Amino acid sequence: MRRDATIEPVPKTVDKLAERLLHPSSMAGACALLALPQLQVGEAAAALGDGCTTVRLAGLLGVPEDDADLAGALRRLTALVLVWPRAGGLAAAHLSEMWPHPLGLGAGAADLLVTRNMTELRKLAKLYGVSATGRGKDELITALAGWLAEPENVRRLVAEAPAEVRGQLGDLARQSDSLFGRPGAMFGSPGMVLPWAVERGLLIRSMWNVSEMPREVALALREGFRAPFRPRPPVVTLEPIDPAIVEREAAAAATETLAAITAVVEAMSAGPVPLLKTGGLGVRELRRIAKASGQDEDRTRLTVELLAAGGLTEASQAGLTPSTAYDDFGGAEPADQLLEVIEDWLTMPASPLAPPDPTGPSARILYWDEEEELILTGLRALTMRTVLGVVPEGQATDPGTLAARLSWESPVLTDQSDDDLERYVTGIWREAHRLALLAHGTMTTLGRVLFDGGRDAARGHAEAMLPRSRDSVLLPNDLTAVVTGTPSAALLALLDGIATQESRSGAWTWRFSPASVRAALDAGYGPEDLIARLTEAAEGGRVPQTLTYLIEDVARRHGRVQVRSAGCCLCSDDETLLTEILNTRSLRALELVRLAPTVLISAKAQADTLAALRAAGYAPSGIRADGSPMIEVPQRRRAAPPPHADMGEGFSAPALGDPATMARRLLGHR
Repeated sequence: MRRDATIEPVPKTVDKLAERLLHPSSMAGACALLALPQLQVGEAAAALGDGCTTVRLAGLLGVPEDDADLAGALRRLTALVLVWPRAGGLAAAHLSEMWPHPLGLGAGAADLLVTRNMTELRKLAKLYGVSATGRGKDELITALAGWLAEPENVRRLVAEAPAEVRGQLGDLARQSDSLFGRPGAMFGSPGMVLPWAVERGLLIRSMWNVSEMPREVALALREGFRAPFRPRPPVVTLEPIDPAIVEREAAAAATETLAAITAVVEAMSAGPVPLLKTGGLGVRELRRIAKASGQDEDRTRLTVELLAAGGLTEASQAGLTPSTAYDDFGGAEPADQLLEVIEDWLTMPASPLAPPDPTGPSARILYWDEEEELILTGLRALTMRTVLGVVPEGQATDPGTLAARLSWESPVLTDQSDDDLERYVTGIWREAHRLALLAHGTMTTLGRVLFDGGRDAARGHAEAMLPRSRDSVLLPNDLTAVVTGTPSAALLALLDGIATQESRSGAWTWRFSPASVRAALDAGYGPEDLIARLTEAAEGGRVPQTLTYLIEDVARRHGRVQVRSAGCCLCSDDETLLTEILNTRSLRALELVRLAPTVLISAKAQADTLAALRAAGYAPSGIRADGSPMIEVPQRRRAAPPPHADMGEGFSAPALGDPATMARRLLGHR
């Protein structure tokens, strides 16, 4: 459960494993796996310290000794090795790393007494009736702290104090904050700060004339105090919903999402989409893509973020363009495409459908923040797991009551969101509906199967929800093409290459036109090849005569005017010299062609042509487009400075060892 313990290099001994598990960062990661009541029991254990028992915890929390919720919380804490049995109680002092001031209390007696010398410690031992014979300083401090940990000992000692001192000690015990940010602390010279309490160890002097009350003393003097304990989660409102409606909505959402991805990529394929100088995609470009793809702005915003998160687009100086990885994605079956998109969404570093942050930049697109990425990754998994656990099939809820439940399920994670929790939850809720994980406020069958059984189990349901791609097209007489369902990658490439898309919702439709057929001929297709390919893809092998006539008519006119590329021209009044150059073997790479007696064209650029002519022994001169002579000044070359190393770009997740292999090694079974 604590996978950070298996980060390579894995611990080789139990001692090393214990060191890693007790590291503050590791314990913080374990606390992120705890629900609110488990954290509350952990804080109570931290307040009681080593040796705390179930009986003392129950008394502090105000529940019976055999309380099932307390027992369950302790089982979870023990399973995560945040507490463990020790000497008739629980080891818990190490939890002070997580709760320096548990329940608003100060430092423990053992931590405060370590500053006292042996003479002072022996005086306290004599006062408490604790034997100091044969004990070193550490052992004696442990014994004194154990005596103060018994509430009755402290109360009996305080009962002997003057009434005024008792009142001041009671006030100090209930103090959770002070001028110095430390609970139970008093400022003043030793003679001014309750000398009666200082002499008896109820207050312990530290540096800078500060006297602090040990947390054991404060707990004993907090009459009637009960630590917070909320074992019951907030109620999530539920309403009945027809499962059939849910599944229909999920299938429609999945189909629309995949269609939107195809449409947005096509709109971006015309050329790089300019990015803002400050990073991210501007609203103007987003709206242009939305219009070109026929999608609404929210759908386009989500699609662009999903494409970037999945590596299906690449950002460069020129802008944002679809990557080669999209070609593989586009050739996959719809079920695989959907599951891949969902996996990308679970770790996507943005929530594009969250309401805008009133204090931050508006309408941010592809403006990723590392901290926000970690929060959203955890929140998405938590939200899906919570909906799966608390919303049964046939029941639905709304995100309004979900944020409070998430805060109970994982306080550490949700606290990181600060004031953005409800905004994030709303965005995750909307996005999950677009991805067919949720529909009408409940988990879909796809979502339940995916989060319960994994991707392999979910693929079969995704295939049923998204039929296999179609390899055939209906070609009516009105020069359109219709595919009922999702076209295969090969069919999509064929139709996109010869016709213009008109619709991607429901049935996919294209329209043939002289311009679209000419574009196919420009791409290298012959008219016979086009007709043969369409015949093979057409339902029943039927290609209407109108389409055949269109292709043949455009083919007759195609190429009557030819345009040839040229790198530069060679001009000279000496026709004999040009003839010699044209027939020089060493200049064949220039692919020279005579246009007129005094003009040759070269396939190479001007600089390359000049260099080749000079290498062959000729003395050409360059001229500009306006006929003026071109001046060539040699440039001194200098090496470019080495690029600065960017430690962030090369960062990758740490490698994890196998927990079972590590356990066998620690147990000695090699």
